[in-house]
Amino acid sequence: MKGGKTWISAPRLLAIGVTGVLLFYIFRQLPLHAVGQSLEHLKPLWFVAALVIYGIALGFGGLRSHIAFRLTERSVHATASCRAFLAGHFFLVVLLGAAQGDVAKCAVYARWYGFGMAEVLAAPPLDRLMGLMGIIVFSLLVAALVLMNDGFAALQKLNLQAPNQWIWIVGVVVVLGVVALLIWAPKGDAAWKRTVRSFRSGMLRLFRTPALALDGITLAVLGQAGLSASIALCLAAVTHQDLYWGQIAWTFPAIMMIGALPFTIAGAGVREAAALALLGLYNVPAGDCVAAALLALVCKLAWGAVGAVVLWHEEIVFSRATVHAPAQTISVVIPVLNEAQSLPETVRRARLSPCVCEVIVADGGSQDGTAQVAENLGCRVIVTPPGRGGQLRAGAAQAKGEVILFLHADTWLPPHACEALLNCMRDRALAAGGFWKVFRDPVPLLLGSKIKCGIRLLLGRRILGDQGIFVRREMLEAIGGVPDVPLMEDFELCRRLRKRGRLALADATVITSARRFRKLGVIRTYFRMWWVTWLYRFGVSPRHLKELYERE
Repeated sequence: MKGGKTWISAPRLLAIGVTGVLLFYIFRQLPLHAVGQSLEHLKPLWFVAALVIYGIALGFGGLRSHIAFRLTERSVHATASCRAFLAGHFFLVVLLGAAQGDVAKCAVYARWYGFGMAEVLAAPPLDRLMGLMGIIVFSLLVAALVLMNDGFAALQKLNLQAPNQWIWIVGVVVVLGVVALLIWAPKGDAAWKRTVRSFRSGMLRLFRTPALALDGITLAVLGQAGLSASIALCLAAVTHQDLYWGQIAWTFPAIMMIGALPFTIAGAGVREAAALALLGLYNVPAGDCVAAALLALVCKLAWGAVGAVVLWHEEIVFSRATVHAPAQTISVVIPVLNEAQSLPETVRRARLSPCVCEVIVADGGSQDGTAQVAENLGCRVIVTPPGRGGQLRAGAAQAKGEVILFLHADTWLPPHACEALLNCMRDRALAAGGFWKVFRDPVPLLLGSKIKCGIRLLLGRRILGDQGIFVRREMLEAIGGVPDVPLMEDFELCRRLRKRGRLALADATVITSARRFRKLGVIRTYFRMWWVTWLYRFGVSPRHLKELYERE
């Protein structure tokens, strides 16, 4: 290991011993052929579904961890957080526990993106706090379902006496600890003091932004639901019994949480024991209980292997990527054609960030005084022939900033957009990026535009021009500048940039106009955009497509 540490340690040896003892005890009580019979009749589709659902649950976890990084102002972009989360899942499996996995993940994240380790370490507690809230909400929902189906009656067989006083004591201690951290802000440059201060500011930001907190808790609920559903699907893959799923639903999150205890290898042993004890209350055959738990273990180990591959791949990518000094200045390039009314507000919002060193307006021959308006706003004006690609190309050629941000005249930047942009550029493997997008005063069919931005990036690997594409100046020069085409310049620009690196969306949402959708209608506009895109893929010239796209 690079830090001089070894994989062999007393806690890991102890975990191996505990796992061996538990599995020996379980299989001594339960003949191996009983588990073999259950696995012999495995339903592959159910198990594949369990694997997929487990991966989706990890995706929700990655997005939740991204919110934690945002709370500590250490976020790069969502896909970076998800990659780090998968690497963290690998560390969680091999380092035997969430705490050690979180520390290892933070060390890798801080090294990849150039953050201080002390500040990054403040994110996992916030992540776990949102996860705990999600567990509570999900448990209440499941409990309501089980109560409706009279599923808790079987608990009488266990004759449990809940230590209510200890639950209250632990709860009070946790609440007092959180309050103390909110009040106390230690001074000094010691690493632990910086971590406490960063955690404190993150907690305050969590309370002050209920929408962000709601997003984190919702993702936590979805993640817990996915992990529980994965265990349920593993049971469905091996059992041939008629089960009352509404009654046994509570056992799956319970098995999942017990299996997360950090004193065995990936929960092996305790997960099987929990499945035998809890599912046995509902007369599920012992062989099916253990077989389902073993399949859940396979899901965890399989995705741990995926995390190892992601870690290995990212290490190679970052070792080969060019190391840049953190960018400090941004040139905003705005192509315009008769935008005298829209331009002032767009420029005003763009200038809110001190990182913006200049605003360049590339005028394609406006007849409404747009150029004069831009000059009065203090912008550099360049007059070019009409055509968005050519206008962007001319504006970029005059830019002096380290990063060039292409902005439509009717697209508004939020106040923190440029800070989010510069953080996104910390990803050395990044070729270019953009922002999430919503419409001003949208009609119902335009709702969900942010989700479409994510899907378009993941599946289509492109960013639309009205999302504010940004790129390092030297990267743009390396690909020959913005393609000089009258239409589809954003499509072609993204295609060329993808050959140089990744595309990503920064942690800010621009607000753009829906005027074209109102003019032509939402369905008609979307169909025309889709049709023009596919014609371009098949080689139709951009000049012909521009005539088609702008047809009334």
